[in-house]
Amino acid sequence: MTRLVAFLIVILLVSRSIMPQMPQDFIDCLNVLVYFSSCIGFINGRLQEPTWNCCMGVQELNRLATQNNDMQRISQCIELDARLGDPPFLLANINALPIKCQTHLSFPISIIKDCSKVQ
Repeated sequence: MTRLVAFLIVILLVSRSIMPQMPQDFIDCLNVLVYFSSCIGFINGRLQEPTWNCCMGVQELNRLATQNNDMQRISQCIELDARLGDPPFLLANINALPIKCQTHLSFPISIIKDCSKVQ
């Protein structure tokens, strides 16, 4: 996972250097990966419970989603992270995440890892 995050950081830095400056409220996928990557183990069933870092990350993503009204962008970044991993997301764990973290999800998480098919 560390190698994956390092690879994504390099890709994002390179892509940022050739892209024009984004608006201030643009949700950066690197931020989403940092906030959400600790949830992947729970979402795909490798962990029985979400970690504290996962729950704190979900709360921060909720804040960013409502502040920037960019729920779809967060979902797309999670989709990117998910496509690089093997195990599928479990619907039961997606549904349990807000309950176990005592929060809500302001952004969709797709079990099919395709945000375009999420309402």
